[in-house]
Amino acid sequence: MRLLPDTSIWVDYLRTGSRGPAGELDDLLAEDSVFICGPVAAELLAGATPNRRDDLWIALGGLPWAELDHEAFREAGHVANDLRRRGDVVPLTDVIIAVAAARADVSLWTHDRDFERIKAVLPALVLRSS
Repeated sequence: MRLLPDTSIWVDYLRTGSRGPAGELDDLLAEDSVFICGPVAAELLAGATPNRRDDLWIALGGLPWAELDHEAFREAGHVANDLRRRGDVVPLTDVIIAVAAARADVSLWTHDRDFERIKAVLPALVLRSS
């Protein structure tokens, strides 16, 4: 199983490690099944203390990346527009994370219910909720 944990999963893991709700991440990391994308990495770095940022960046940089090219941003714009036309407003960062997971053909592991609304207009998105 290839997964892209969103920021909420990483925060649980970084706070509580293998004892917490995201403890399964230890095994998945050992199996090289965990992906990262730019927006999740940026959110994690934004919340890290200055003395942990470099170590965090090195750890994240060693993971496979769900890359975002210019077409991915076009798709994110379309998805965000489709959501707004339905009356669903979700953070653009979440839309970009969802597009990254769908394009990399990995499941998105999240606690965030916004991704269920995104899936309604991005059927290629596979969710794994906790």
